[in-house]
Amino acid sequence: MTELVQQLALLDALLSNWDGVLVRMGAPDTQRDVALAALAVKLSSAESPDDLDLLLDDLFDLVEDTPAYDYVRTLIDRARLDTGTVAKTRGGYAGELVSEDEKSMLFGASRLAGRALGNAVSADVEHCQVEVFFATNRKSAPGSDLQFTGEHDSGGYTCGVAHVTIPVGVHRTGVLEGKRWWHLLRDKDDSRRYVVLGSVEKLAEDLFTARLVEGSPECRELLVFLHGYNVTFEDAARQAAQFAFDLQFQGRVVLYSWPSLGSLAGYCADEERAFLSNGRFSGFLGMLEDGPWNKVHLLAHSMGNRVMLYGLSANSWPNGRISQVVFAAADVYVETFRELFPKIMGKAALYTSYTSRKDRALLLSGILHKANRIGISRGEPFVMDGLETIDASKVDNGFLGHGYFAEEKGLIEDLSQLLGKGLPAGRRKLYQPPSKAYWDFFRD
Repeated sequence: MTELVQQLALLDALLSNWDGVLVRMGAPDTQRDVALAALAVKLSSAESPDDLDLLLDDLFDLVEDTPAYDYVRTLIDRARLDTGTVAKTRGGYAGELVSEDEKSMLFGASRLAGRALGNAVSADVEHCQVEVFFATNRKSAPGSDLQFTGEHDSGGYTCGVAHVTIPVGVHRTGVLEGKRWWHLLRDKDDSRRYVVLGSVEKLAEDLFTARLVEGSPECRELLVFLHGYNVTFEDAARQAAQFAFDLQFQGRVVLYSWPSLGSLAGYCADEERAFLSNGRFSGFLGMLEDGPWNKVHLLAHSMGNRVMLYGLSANSWPNGRISQVVFAAADVYVETFRELFPKIMGKAALYTSYTSRKDRALLLSGILHKANRIGISRGEPFVMDGLETIDASKVDNGFLGHGYFAEEKGLIEDLSQLLGKGLPAGRRKLYQPPSKAYWDFFRD
């Protein structure tokens, strides 16, 4: 109980004096602002006292090398409780009232204070800009250098950088903030409320790779993301930025955007365009394979898995620097996967498939094709030697149950362990049912 009261006192001291902390930090610093923006989001969504403690430690680390350090230490001293001679015991402090209702009430107050502190921090960092590097075999939109259509570019693929802003003051982990149909009077490009695609630069291949390697050594790690069906270029860039921001990926995010029509009724047309994109994606991998990357991760969602699977199976990738290959809610026929997966074995350190029996989109795909998809389990999930299968059914709470990889906090945290640290399923917070070849998030 005393620890909870102490935490609340410290949060209140920081919240009440945040303006003073900010003034003492000195001149604006881009790297620090990015870190503060990420911290603000986490403070706003902390779910336990331990989460808040860790985030406060992160905040103090950011302040430590600034002129605000002494001021913050003074605030900490002023907020410290005087426990006097109260004896410490295994259960806390002797004589404490430690009912669960009281603990819950105190943490509720701390969580509100954490959210308020997160909002205060983010108010001074209005939005965070994420650079999304991209390659696309979409045709450029007529009369515009900024957008691409849903048509296949027979001439090859285009490279560039898209600049996407995240509204850290309102952003919640797993949410792609955007204008809804009932927001009649709002501007869809309001970066204070929505994840917004800003400027788009087209780059020649040599300039593209040169820009990729700029910056710190951490930038030598790439996450290549392939979106699913019914996604425009704009939404693909926004989704890639939101996912990378929530994942807190330290390297470069590279979007491969194949020419989906971005229409719910365009499923069959998207299938044709995905098939046409296999060779282009293989060529893009060929361009990357000689780069100075420490690691390259590939993650595809839904129909994008077809592009990735076919493209990777057609590319030799000799340098062995692909680290993770992730199949998220894969809209791939089981027998096609059985045939092609052996062709890509040995090209990566680890292969992971996330599935869910609640995936209504893949259920409809299976009915339409009269063929099972590897991303949906009917009974038990699809498993195969060399593939780590994760059943996400218990954390999948979406209406269609199809976008959970970027929407559910538990799954984002699991992907962070996989992509950030390269940990296999057995070393992450997963549970393997007895005598089963797949992994689960919780015990039954």
